[in-house]
Amino acid sequence: MGLWAYGLMGLLACQLTALLAGCGSDPEEAERTSTLEEDIRSGWEEYGSGNYGAAILAFEKALTEDGSAGISPLHLADAYNGLGWVYLSFSQSVGVNQKNIAMALGKFQEAVTRDTANADAWVGQAGLLLVRRSSQDDLRDALKAIDSALQGDAAYLYRHDYDSEADIYALRAQCYYYLGELDKARDEIDRSLAIEKNNSVALAMRKLLQ
Repeated sequence: MGLWAYGLMGLLACQLTALLAGCGSDPEEAERTSTLEEDIRSGWEEYGSGNYGAAILAFEKALTEDGSAGISPLHLADAYNGLGWVYLSFSQSVGVNQKNIAMALGKFQEAVTRDTANADAWVGQAGLLLVRRSSQDDLRDALKAIDSALQGDAAYLYRHDYDSEADIYALRAQCYYYLGELDKARDEIDRSLAIEKNNSVALAMRKLLQ
């Protein structure tokens, strides 16, 4: 199940406290034996395997280089982006953990502050705001984040959790649905299915709107 199903259903609760209990070591105290790029790559690999504690350690290790001469802000942005996705994944539950949502939002905001073209961070932020949807402002901001993602660097897109532009339009459809703008939701569903006729979230949304 990908990111785009978050607005329709929850996943099993993650036991964050127990998971992070094994992450108490300070990465600044550990001897650096890898490069920043290797740490970020390791973080994404651990994230993809569901090893969220290890992913946090790898991304945080990369961020210990923040402010050092010669470190690219693009790399730092992607490390913050990675942490955003980790904390968002912790919130894939029936009872959304608001503390994790706030943590994820802060990380995504750090990412796009350092690199406004990081499309993946904008997508993550949009999905996060859909999950939270505490007000219409969250949904409007999610739509703006989707626009920023589509205008950003496409090299960052489709690396994890979502597979194509069809998923992005399906996400947009969900935002319009919760805003009560059903005609716009249908338009986005049609755009999604024109790209990927079997997109599961778009099909579910279409059935919901029948």
